[in-house]
Amino acid sequence: HYGAAPEKDRASKKKKKKDVAASSASATPYGMNVIITDDDDSVHSMPPVQSAHVHIPKKPPVPVSQPPQGSWHSVTQKEPDPLAHLLDSAAGDEERPAIAEGAELLQEYRAQQAAKEEEKRRLREERRRQKSAQAAVIATEEAAAKAEEKSSSNLRSSPSPPPMRYGLQTAASIKEDADRVHERHLRRLRDASSDVSGRGAKTVYRDPKSGKEVDMELHNQQEREKQERRNQLRDQHSEWNKGLVQQRAKAEEQRLLESMRRSDTVASDAAKLLDEEHRAKQHWDDPARGFLVNKKADAATAYPQYKGYAPPNRFGIRPGYRWDGVDRSNGFEKQRFESKASSSSRRAEDYAFSVADM
Repeated sequence: HYGAAPEKDRASKKKKKKDVAASSASATPYGMNVIITDDDDSVHSMPPVQSAHVHIPKKPPVPVSQPPQGSWHSVTQKEPDPLAHLLDSAAGDEERPAIAEGAELLQEYRAQQAAKEEEKRRLREERRRQKSAQAAVIATEEAAAKAEEKSSSNLRSSPSPPPMRYGLQTAASIKEDADRVHERHLRRLRDASSDVSGRGAKTVYRDPKSGKEVDMELHNQQEREKQERRNQLRDQHSEWNKGLVQQRAKAEEQRLLESMRRSDTVASDAAKLLDEEHRAKQHWDDPARGFLVNKKADAATAYPQYKGYAPPNRFGIRPGYRWDGVDRSNGFEKQRFESKASSSSRRAEDYAFSVADM
C-alpha cells in the first residue's frame, strides 16, 4: 500500500486538470494567453490572442514496427502534429473554432521561429563568406610579400662569379675579369625594378630620438620661423639696451628733420634752428659742462640751504638752513662711519703685511 498513494495523487491531479480545462473552455474570455496542456504535464505558452484554455488529450499508443537503432528511417521520420489530431477528435462544435484559431497562431509562431532561424543561418553564411574573403586577401598579400622578398633576396645575394682563369695571370687578364664582374653587377641592377633596386626612391628622414618619419620641408619651415623669432627678440633686446631717452631723442630728431623737409621755410632758417637746438643740448662727456649756464635750473624756484659743515649720515640728508650746529643724535651715525673707516684701514694694513718681504 506504500506505492498506491503516489499513483492516487497523480490520478487526482490529472482529473483536476481535465476538469479545469473543460470548465474554462467555454467561460474563458478572449484576449488572454493560450495555454495548451497535454497528459504528459507539458505546457505550451503563446502570446496574448483571442482564444481559450485548450486541453490536448493524450493519444493512444499506435502499434508500429520500431525501426532498427541508428537507421535512416528513424532520422527522417516526422512527429505527428498534436493540433491536427486535436481537431479530428474534437467532441463538439463549440471547441472547434477556438482550437482552430489556436492552431493558426501556433502555425504563425512556428513560421516566425523558422524565419528567425533562416535569418540567423543567412547571417552565419554571410560571416563565413566574409571570413573566407578576408583569408583569401591575406593569403594573396602574404604570397605577394614572399615573392617580393624572394626577388629582393635574389638580387642582394652574391651571384655566382663568372669563370676565372687559373694559374699565373697578367695584370691585363685580372683587370678584364674584374671589369666583367662589375659589368655583370651593373646589368643586374639596370634590369631590376625600381622597387627592388631603390632607383628614384625618396629619401626618408627620421627623428633620432623617437624614430618617427620627419617631413623635411615642414622641418625647414619651422626652423626658419624659429630663427626669425630669435632675430626679432635680439633686435628688441638691442633696442631696450639703448635706453628710452636716447630712443626718444632720436625719434624727435627724425620728426624734426621730416617737418623741416616738408616746410616751406628757407634752408638757412632751418639750419639756424637746428644749430640752436644742438647748442642747447648738453652731453655728459663735455669738459666745459660745468661752465655752462642751465637756464632751466635758474628759472626754477631756489630753496635756502644750510651753508657750513654738517656731520655725515648714511642717507646724505643735509640739515635745514636754520640748524644751529648742535649734534643732537645718539651718535650711531658717527660710530658707524668710524667702524667702517677702521675696518677698511685694518684691511689695508693686513694686506700690506701679507705681501711684505720678511
